[in-house]
Amino acid sequence: MKPFRSRRQPCRILLVAPNWLGDLVMTLPALDWLAAARRAPGAPEFSLTVAVRAVWAPLLTGDRRLDSLLVTERPGRHGGVAGAVRQAAQWRSGRFDAVLLGPPSLRAAAVAAAAAIPLRIGHRGDLRSPLLTWALPREPRGRRHFSQEMVDLVRALAAARGWSDAVVATAESAEPGHLTGAIATRRLPDDARPLWSLGAGATFGPAKTWPPARAAEFVRAVVAAGGRVLVLGDDSAAPLVAALKTETAGLSWGRGEASVAAEPEADVIDLAGVTDLAGVTGWLRSSVAFVGNDSGLMHLAAALGVPTVGLFGSSNPDWTRPLGPRAVALAADGFACRPCYRRTCNQRAFCLDTLDGGRVHEAARALLSARERTAVAPWKGTSP
Repeated sequence: MKPFRSRRQPCRILLVAPNWLGDLVMTLPALDWLAAARRAPGAPEFSLTVAVRAVWAPLLTGDRRLDSLLVTERPGRHGGVAGAVRQAAQWRSGRFDAVLLGPPSLRAAAVAAAAAIPLRIGHRGDLRSPLLTWALPREPRGRRHFSQEMVDLVRALAAARGWSDAVVATAESAEPGHLTGAIATRRLPDDARPLWSLGAGATFGPAKTWPPARAAEFVRAVVAAGGRVLVLGDDSAAPLVAALKTETAGLSWGRGEASVAAEPEADVIDLAGVTDLAGVTGWLRSSVAFVGNDSGLMHLAAALGVPTVGLFGSSNPDWTRPLGPRAVALAADGFACRPCYRRTCNQRAFCLDTLDGGRVHEAARALLSARERTAVAPWKGTSP
């Protein structure tokens, strides 16, 4: 496709963030790419607006890589057909020259087309290619990391706008950053036991969830080493937390954020379903490490710079491993069926049931004791 150039300067860019927390976090390298391009000699002038769901907007509030945020209220005023019309009007009022569509949905492409944004870039699929002016192929899951697919959107923008090779080269060499918004750390007494965060569930389904018996092995290892465990998750994690309590009989449990300080004797604190986004990010930043399933919490912890061990069952670490110099992915060996991408396991033996808590604890301890490694740009296809 020939380069597309608008007569308006600077170019107004709208990046529509994916809807899921983990996918949003994996879009951060695309923001780093654009931020580096903006700093390059002879850089093109552009402004960057990110459209993000209201529930995740606090993560990008104050982010210096952006010029502004557009909040998407779904559910709410942007839900349903009438909401899509209102959203198209919102985008049209921004007079954007280009839109980068993170969500792979027909709806996102239809809203962008209705907003009459001249350059509409996104991946093919979901019958939406005719609504895009620059449709990118989507490779099979796991051939490339999801973050690389998001960076492909900004690469296509650079090609469409005719950005110079020097600008692109500078952007390609950018160091990936973390979340840079205003995120508070929870203060603890200096003599408090170290906090370890455990992500109890995964929204996708039980085939991505570490069994409670194995998680209990990890919890006991942390407590035996002098630490405490924060159990994080939403309301749907309640059955897993209940099973974990049963498996950790003999350990002391507390419930709620106040218990962290008020019950110093508690070995495990249940925070599932009681923390908002600000709360969970604060507790993650106060933790020495995070261990959990392939989930939004896992990606959030890694993006906050917390040493992170991601556990992979049905999903594929080649596609969605946590990014960063202090993050690793663990998956069970010897299962030809994985990654199956199923919500529930249909095999006699569940792969994550073979991932014992002692091995996971040792992997996390190795992260804590290892020297800080040099961060590598994830879109270059190398392991973090």
